[in-house]
Amino acid sequence: MRRSLGQALLALAATLAVVAGAAPVVAAPSASTATPAVRVANEAAAAAYVERTITLGTSVRGRPIRAFYRGAAGAEHVLVVLGQMHGDEKAGASTVGWIRRNVRPLPGTGFWIVPTMNPDGNARSTRVNARGVDLNRNWPTSGWTSAGRGSRYWGGPRPASEPETRALMRFLTDVKPDYIASIHQPLYGIGRNGIDVAWERRLSSYLRLPRKYFGVGNPSGTVSPTMTGWYNRKLGRNGVATTIEYGARTTAYFRNTGAGRGISRAARIL
Repeated sequence: MRRSLGQALLALAATLAVVAGAAPVVAAPSASTATPAVRVANEAAAAAYVERTITLGTSVRGRPIRAFYRGAAGAEHVLVVLGQMHGDEKAGASTVGWIRRNVRPLPGTGFWIVPTMNPDGNARSTRVNARGVDLNRNWPTSGWTSAGRGSRYWGGPRPASEPETRALMRFLTDVKPDYIASIHQPLYGIGRNGIDVAWERRLSSYLRLPRKYFGVGNPSGTVSPTMTGWYNRKLGRNGVATTIEYGARTTAYFRNTGAGRGISRAARIL
């Protein structure tokens, strides 16, 4: 069974050492050894609504990459929404901001939002990070290539060469969410991967975007060197990662309320 988010939070706090003011934590007794009073207390704690802010790592230029959690302390059903991977694709930041401010997850569920994994590119409004790497071609899969140096699609000098990629890898490996929604622009669609068609169809319906196949040109028979390709191959037994491509232009309603509510409902946390 997948670890509870409570366990994931403790592991993140221990391994990343980023929760401000965190105190040492003693593991709770197991269900088989705990007294009735302790079991009741543990169940109440698991049901409690919590908010967390952690720093996953830093960018090439030292900017923090942050994640925000809202939901049950022991949530077993978790959504991650990545607002931005490419610094010139801005609309997703509005969506995750709306979710963070307005969504109160259903009992037993929770969400993490990562406003951007490319704060250097966001600051300069460039697709690539500060070393000129396309972070959505830098993931360590069989389809990774170092070709294209100097272009907008360079995968970097080696797989997972970038600190931004490695920060997200650690985070996703620990949390193992049920759903990951990775927001991009401007190809207008929901990425088809065939892993969870019902999830894709819910996203398509709520966001009014068609389901499409988004390729990145990796050789046939290899795994896309993207975040979704990496997660679905390495951790797909735990959940599914899906690309959401907004159009080049979005209305304020769509990129805030429409998409924020739609993604949350599609993930069944709202």
